[in-house]
Amino acid sequence: MSEPTKPSNTTLLLQIVRDIEILKANSIQILDASRDHENRIRDLEKQMNRNAWIPAVITAVLTSVIVFWISKGLS
Repeated sequence: MSEPTKPSNTTLLLQIVRDIEILKANSIQILDASRDHENRIRDLEKQMNRNAWIPAVITAVLTSVIVFWISKGLS
């Protein structure tokens, strides 16, 4: 049986360069996905903040109606 030959330094360097390129490409994809998620979360937060006044107004109206009824009943 013949012994397996050792890869040359050039072959090893080329493989390392290919591996680094693959890692770089994966990192870019992960960063792009993270940016996309962050943008989506910000858009959702903006939508929630636009409608944040609605519960406050409803609570204020209900409170004023209840206070009005109680004050009418006590008078």
